[in-house]
Amino acid sequence: LNFLPGAGSLVPGVMLEDRDQNLWNLWWVRYALLHGHNPFVTNMIWYPTPVSLYYHTLNIFNGLLVLPLQGFLSLTTCYNIVVLFSFVMGGYGAFLLVHYVCRNRWAALVGSVVFAYSAYHIATMRSLLQLVSLEWVPFFVLFLLQAIYQPHWTSGSGFIRWVVRRALPAGFALFLVSLVDWYYTMYALMLAGLIALYVFVVGLRRSEGSMPIWRRAGEPLLRIAVCIVVYGVLVSPILLPMLRELRSTNYMQPASDAALSNSADLLTFFQPARDNKLLGRFFTNRKDWPYGSNRYEVYFTYSALALGGFALFGTRRRRPLLGRAEGTSPEVDDRKLPGKFFWAACCFFFFLLALGPTLQVNGKQLKGIPMPYNLVAQLPVLNISRSPDRFDMPLTLCLGVLVGYSVNAILARGWPPFGGIQRGAVLAAGVIALIALELAPIPYPQRVADISAWYKQLGKEAGDFSILDLPPQDDFWHGAFRMYNQTAHEKHIFGGYISREFPHPFLTSTPGYQELTYVDGRGDMFGAGPDQWYSAFARYDTRYIVLQKDRLPNYPDDPATIEKTVPPSRDAIHAVLGGSVQPYYSDGELEVYRVPQPANRVPFLNVGDGWQPRELQPDGTPYRWMGLQATLTIDAPAARQSFLSFRAASLGSPRKLQIYHGDHLVF
Repeated sequence: LNFLPGAGSLVPGVMLEDRDQNLWNLWWVRYALLHGHNPFVTNMIWYPTPVSLYYHTLNIFNGLLVLPLQGFLSLTTCYNIVVLFSFVMGGYGAFLLVHYVCRNRWAALVGSVVFAYSAYHIATMRSLLQLVSLEWVPFFVLFLLQAIYQPHWTSGSGFIRWVVRRALPAGFALFLVSLVDWYYTMYALMLAGLIALYVFVVGLRRSEGSMPIWRRAGEPLLRIAVCIVVYGVLVSPILLPMLRELRSTNYMQPASDAALSNSADLLTFFQPARDNKLLGRFFTNRKDWPYGSNRYEVYFTYSALALGGFALFGTRRRRPLLGRAEGTSPEVDDRKLPGKFFWAACCFFFFLLALGPTLQVNGKQLKGIPMPYNLVAQLPVLNISRSPDRFDMPLTLCLGVLVGYSVNAILARGWPPFGGIQRGAVLAAGVIALIALELAPIPYPQRVADISAWYKQLGKEAGDFSILDLPPQDDFWHGAFRMYNQTAHEKHIFGGYISREFPHPFLTSTPGYQELTYVDGRGDMFGAGPDQWYSAFARYDTRYIVLQKDRLPNYPDDPATIEKTVPPSRDAIHAVLGGSVQPYYSDGELEVYRVPQPANRVPFLNVGDGWQPRELQPDGTPYRWMGLQATLTIDAPAARQSFLSFRAASLGSPRKLQIYHGDHLVF
């Protein structure tokens, strides 16, 4: 942890684009709240168009967690604190859950390690901060079980106390899950559904004296429903805009092969993780798989798998317990709590879902085998899911409970203590050592997260303006590096990287920006020149153009890529700003050019909706096709009379052309 404000430090992970995106997320939440902005909408990236962050992996809880710390700690230190917090709180939540079910602290300790220090959780440290933060799911399951298995209400005041003490914590814990990741929200709700099915079936089968069936089977469902209603009230300010956006656009829909690409191969559950420094290097077969070799890990560990098997087959007891010695409330009947077969069934359910839409074994697709995930892919809202292998998170939570039952079953066999040391301590230490040996991720890869000195200096410059980074982004994720730079300078940028991307056409729609984006000297279909270019720069408050000679910071730069992208952008800058223009600032990483103010602000045109991408005629003249209708925007500094001259041609037979200014037909 580097405790120097603003200083770069080591951050775990090798997926630098996701790391930089998540560093920006932490910064943006604080910046938005301190400046009175809605954190789910921003124009700081992809300026000047507002961008929705409702389907972006904003993990706003983490931003709130370190918001007060950012005033005196570096952003990278705050990032590392979030990672540390997730392991500590995730382990603590799993400990409480397993202890509630298994009634034994040693069982709870081992079960919490199976969950919080799973191969999946360790792999998310590669830079997936929203997935690292799984800590609130076990708290939700714990509070939900407590809400279900408290005594029956005998009065209205008893119901109110139950809502405050049980339903509210469960709903709030699920709300915290949603403030981190919507995948985890879906998994938590699935667990709630499985628990609801269990208590309903048990309620129908169990006879408790004269208690009516509606109370045995219906009241537990009502309790679950109240918890979900509490959650719905809390999350509605975020969820309702998301649903409206889902009805109006489809950019959040995944690509057709996304789920297959992010499914777990069957062998990955039984092969040591790639981060395993002892065994991982002996399993290189994943490199040849077309899918299933992705960024996540789902390795069970044979230690946990063996313990889970012992819980199922090493004892006949459905709930292997050691008694009520550790502060168990007599209000809860242990016989009603879900037993080992329920948790094993949940493990198997999430295991099947993690395999995705098509079963893959050692990189080979076994088509024709029906997979449960295909049902999820057909459900409204849930069909925007694109990463089945993340179902390993609830799988490991259920496996942790099952392992807790196994520890109880082993301890119940009555083997003697070792030299006065408690048997549970010896067993827990042995199991944890074996799990650590199987995972062995140390030393975990870390990379420096530095920002150019000029961007830090820019942050001290007064004014609210924008900067244009070049070369143009040739992929969405390249914008993550520029977003991280923004955390130092806090000026608007014209690029970015959000989790569910869609086209951002401003740079190819506006004079001046077009010439710097196309970098071929051809411009667009407008007859624009320096007056229009500088007027556009002034309109959008662009003060600097930054040429990044270090194409992808902290990545090994490909000289061919540098030669292909940097010199053309430098030539475009000279063409727009003047052939004799010199950098305002230059170092080994970047060149900075100051944008001149226009001598005379003039009107200019922007490409609107309905146009196809720019094309070039044989003589190099730019043109665009339009459909039945298309729009242009006239951006003028003041009201004035202007003339629009143009050339148009139809594809095929002649067509009638009409031009409107607003609702007024002018041609």
